[in-house]
Amino acid sequence: MFSSFFLRILSFTLLTTFFNATRFSSFALYLPRQQQNQTALRWVDCTTHVPLPIQFALNITTAPPTFPGPLPPSLKCGEMDVPMDYAKAIAPDNQITVGFAMNRPQNPKGLLLFHAGGPGVDAVSQAWANALNTSQAATFSGLEDFDFLAVNTRGIQFSNSLNCTSNTFFNNISFALCVPTPAIASVYLSNNKIKILAPARRANSTHTKPRWEASSSRAQITAPPAGIIQHVGTAEVIQDWDAIRAALGYEKVHLVGVSYGSFVGAAYAAKFPERVGNFILDAVLPHGMPFQDMVTDQVAAINRLLLRADAFCLQDTSCPFHGQGKGSVVKAWETVLARAIQQPIPASKCGPQTNCNTPVTPTDLRLGASVLLRSNPDFPQFNLALNQSLNGDASLFAYVPAGDIRDTVVVPLLCSDLKNNDKSFAGFKALSTNSNSSDPAQMIYSQIWQFTYMCSAWPFDAPAPAPLPTQLPIMWVTSDFDLNLPTELSTFAFEQAPKSTLVIRHGDDHVSMDLPTAASHPLQVDFIRTGVFPTARDDALVTVIPPGGKRGAVADPYTVAVGAVAGDMSAIETVQDFAPQAPASPLKSLQAPLGCRLAGDDAVYRAARVLVMEWKQIAYDNSSL
Repeated sequence: MFSSFFLRILSFTLLTTFFNATRFSSFALYLPRQQQNQTALRWVDCTTHVPLPIQFALNITTAPPTFPGPLPPSLKCGEMDVPMDYAKAIAPDNQITVGFAMNRPQNPKGLLLFHAGGPGVDAVSQAWANALNTSQAATFSGLEDFDFLAVNTRGIQFSNSLNCTSNTFFNNISFALCVPTPAIASVYLSNNKIKILAPARRANSTHTKPRWEASSSRAQITAPPAGIIQHVGTAEVIQDWDAIRAALGYEKVHLVGVSYGSFVGAAYAAKFPERVGNFILDAVLPHGMPFQDMVTDQVAAINRLLLRADAFCLQDTSCPFHGQGKGSVVKAWETVLARAIQQPIPASKCGPQTNCNTPVTPTDLRLGASVLLRSNPDFPQFNLALNQSLNGDASLFAYVPAGDIRDTVVVPLLCSDLKNNDKSFAGFKALSTNSNSSDPAQMIYSQIWQFTYMCSAWPFDAPAPAPLPTQLPIMWVTSDFDLNLPTELSTFAFEQAPKSTLVIRHGDDHVSMDLPTAASHPLQVDFIRTGVFPTARDDALVTVIPPGGKRGAVADPYTVAVGAVAGDMSAIETVQDFAPQAPASPLKSLQAPLGCRLAGDDAVYRAARVLVMEWKQIAYDNSSL
């Protein structure tokens, strides 16, 4: 969920003793296409149903947006009318349309559903990437012979884009909520940036309207049906999924749900256990975990990331603190924070006529650190930001209004699922102060706390939080140093699923499925293909805890390798592979007591950076066919 700001938050739950050593064969999972319900689905022309990330990458401004060239025949785009409120029969005043895209091979092995997280992250562009074989298709390398289904959830493009944002309810909240890279976030969330009220900004900010509003020619949005805002949560999304599954003629569905997609996937498994094939829930937002535990774990996680930045600096010769010894990055953080507390630090690149604010307060500093260290943590840029701040320029930590999450529909989608019964000021303060024991670096900021606080003002009811124990054989996946959805959250879900397996990737980054070269990736692909869990292992790259096993303590940030092998990347340098400081600790994952940690969303943003030029090249190549 908590991809950069949210992002991909997740947790999944699956089903009963029906699963044994023999998994569902392709025969059991697939019905011939002639048996599909062709009346419920409408196939549409993909050429004029271009996902917004691709529209922005190619600078498509036509109306309707049109892809500049032929598309592969395996790429299919569709729509389906479903009840807005499933408690009532579908009718003209209770009907919405849900959009999706598929990559369909000739003889599919089964149906594979993908949820991209968020909530509200575009999913259909992944089907496009698979069909066009872009670098992003490597995420699902080895699964090309499955019917790949990507559904855009309610509230975003193709599925009734909302015309209100959280500014409607939270306009007077001054604490910043940002995404890591405004330009890229705009690519992925611009379809959501339709706001009713201008948010409160600092006086020196000149950014007063979302970038999407300045690009209205890219997408013409009609008003969504009245009342839909109360029907955009997980309870409705999973029924949309099942309706599409049935219309496609499949008895069962496999699923890869990343970040927030894990939360939705677990809910689907609980409601439709008989439809569950092989489910992977990657970077998990669990159902029913106490908010206090999640906030405490997320604060602990960002403290671990600070140590990871220090470990990275020990190996990275371009780090400003390289050669100063272990703890130099931690010391730099403590010094910069102390200066900001005494007096806000100037940001020379920010101010009037810029997209960021100056000076940088302690609050800005803590938020900026979270932005640089979550999703795909950029240790080189974080260390550079610290060094520049020590020299009097905190621009890299500055608040960026263009990235304010209040300009998106993330919060409306999120608050439809998360309910906190204690909405008192004392209760919210306690969530933060009670996490102090896990916060030696005084990082304080927790995005989960922020969302909990904002959802307290949500005017509609949400389901009461409750765990979803399951007997289904699910694969839960986590990484040691995920900030968005810390590893403790995946452990919480795994402990309620005694027939499941937990895969721990030793390294950084949020979603493991997005790292095709990681040691965990073939384990995930093999499970989707066969339904057979990997055997237990515990090495420097991956730990696999089998059904009934116990999670050990989180690895020492200094003993796990840093660099490309750990999923590290940077906007300012090419990240190499570095050896760990010492041999990876044995972890004793099957016997040791449980350790703690936390999470949030996004290889999506990284992919946007990489794919802009790639999409342009593909469009050029296809136009010349």
